[in-house]
Amino acid sequence: MGRWGGDTVFNGRFDHSIDEKGRVSIPARFREVLQRENHDRLYITNFPFDGERCLALYPPSQWETLNALLRTKPRFDPRVQVFETLIIGGAHEAPVDRQGRILIPPKLREYAALDREVTFSARQDHFQLWDKQILEKVLKATEEKIMDPEFFAKLGL
Repeated sequence: MGRWGGDTVFNGRFDHSIDEKGRVSIPARFREVLQRENHDRLYITNFPFDGERCLALYPPSQWETLNALLRTKPRFDPRVQVFETLIIGGAHEAPVDRQGRILIPPKLREYAALDREVTFSARQDHFQLWDKQILEKVLKATEEKIMDPEFFAKLGL
């Protein structure tokens, strides 16, 4: 069982296009993981990252794990309330259609500034959906951080 619960593991980064109706195909590798675990929907929510915005997409099992973890936190902690307001309150349940696509609601597309070209990026137990240009900028900044000789020592890997 993984650190966050369950054995769901995603990896990789894949470029896709959103159609005029707001639908996007889930990468085949990610679909395989979802099908293997009998997931026919995803929970999509807002996710701020290093001053930018993207969407986080969770399979039901991982969404439940996240919510169960949240229930162990102090209910009136302001950080918990902020997390619940943005992440939990902003979530939409999206069925995966027969073609392996999901519909990204307009509010979420707007939040993450998703244009036609997007990138799915793995995060172990879930994945993110980024506007392709924004992610390229984030990756460049991230690469500069990882070049710091202290980075891996501080990370403990």
